[in-house]
Amino acid sequence: MEHMIQIPLLPGESPIDNAPSVTLDNGGLCIPQHYLRYHHNRPSVERIILDIDYSNRYPVFVCEDDSGLYLQVGIVGYDNYAPRSFQSGLKVVYGRKWRVEPQLPSSEIIQTVFLALKKAREHEVRELFRFHHRGGSTTPFSTHHDLPLMSQNADLLAARLAVGPGGESCDRIRASLDAVSYDGAKLTLIALERRREDTWIVDIEIVPGVFSQLPEIQKTGGKIVQISILLKALTLNEVYYQLMAEFLTLSDRHVDENFSYKGFIRFSRKNNILDIADLSSVLRRKPHNSPKKDFNQTFDAVNYEIDKTRVPPMYPGALSDKIRSNLARLGPLAGLLPGC
Repeated sequence: MEHMIQIPLLPGESPIDNAPSVTLDNGGLCIPQHYLRYHHNRPSVERIILDIDYSNRYPVFVCEDDSGLYLQVGIVGYDNYAPRSFQSGLKVVYGRKWRVEPQLPSSEIIQTVFLALKKAREHEVRELFRFHHRGGSTTPFSTHHDLPLMSQNADLLAARLAVGPGGESCDRIRASLDAVSYDGAKLTLIALERRREDTWIVDIEIVPGVFSQLPEIQKTGGKIVQISILLKALTLNEVYYQLMAEFLTLSDRHVDENFSYKGFIRFSRKNNILDIADLSSVLRRKPHNSPKKDFNQTFDAVNYEIDKTRVPPMYPGALSDKIRSNLARLGPLAGLLPGC
């Protein structure tokens, strides 16, 4: 008597009729995600989120409204705009809503959480880079600035760089670091080295303060975190922008190395990228139990129906006219055009 081999699937997943299975190099058997249908609802998405771990300070909520399912990240911390001495404790705020379509693959739901966490952290990181300016404190890299107003007054914001051909001095750069802080940490210039005619490397220590909260800037094994930034121009403006870029990199790497699904840290650099390439190749390779012709037709039809659900509608008006005009300049396009 022939026994059916059960291939584990997540809630909300079902194989396309006659979907082939793939044998992995370790002997495991699976149905690749591109051969599955997805019918997710709130309970099935909650089941996925339950297996995700990152930080208790960033709870992930699965919610539902008249428009469907969405994910939302909470951020637990201190108020970034109030003196710490005036705060009685932590507070919780909430990030933007991330829509989840019922037909979204389970892996993409997990990666949506991954991206939502990175963006929630980025929002915080931008507010934690503080400039002590004109007797006060400000956060010029924050996303809360009035962009329409800024666009109307762009002449006030153009870089005015009165710097000699050799660029800024070490003393000026050191003073510029004294005028900023990051999550309450002090930034200290360690070294400045010119590598080529238009390239400099700046080594900076991040010395956490008593109120510093971000784990990626805390001492590790008694060692202070040190960063190196690459400058294409030796100006204070370039220093500040590159610092912001490095802070975002540190934040993203923290998520990369600590975000896990069922204990697997998918985006860690400890994973061998060539092994991931091998696994992808196996899953995409035409399986030995080649699917029947009617499966190929079903597979194409399923993909087409999914693609149709993602086509944005076009409404009469200036924006639709602009989009059509811009797309027309690109020549004939394959795929489903907007408004179809």
